[in-house]
Amino acid sequence: MEKVITATSRLKRSGEKDGRDYYFLTDRAFQERIKQEYFLEWAKLRGGQYFGTPKAELKRITAKKKNIIMTIDVQGAKQVAKMRDDIVRIFIKPDSVQNIKKRMKIAGFSKEQIAIRLNDMKRELKEARYYDYAVVNREGKLSDAIDEVAGIIKKKISNF
Repeated sequence: MEKVITATSRLKRSGEKDGRDYYFLTDRAFQERIKQEYFLEWAKLRGGQYFGTPKAELKRITAKKKNIIMTIDVQGAKQVAKMRDDIVRIFIKPDSVQNIKKRMKIAGFSKEQIAIRLNDMKRELKEARYYDYAVVNREGKLSDAIDEVAGIIKKKISNF
């Protein structure tokens, strides 16, 4: 299995590396790639930032005969689900709004960024019912959520 590297127009954070964490693009470069149909899926999120999955990433991973893991938002998942019937969608839910706020504050998000993300989260949570699975990421229990997701993946791979 291998995770695709997605593209974004947001600014690089401390410690992030282009081509490892994301492909960092300007808004203009991202928009040009949209016109060129460079992306399998894309969305404009979090106050106007672009996120998307380059088609080349899927080719890169499938050439290695590996299964693909995508970490994409609900808009992107809808787009992919319309194109493919062999996907498994796992929705990772927060255990509470308070814990999400706390994590964002620790990560250094501004009040404005937190408000934007919470607004996105409310919209996205409504989409969880359309997913194959929902996993709750409980505060201090990340390893449990990881184990649950890994179990789902193992089960699904053995069924393919």
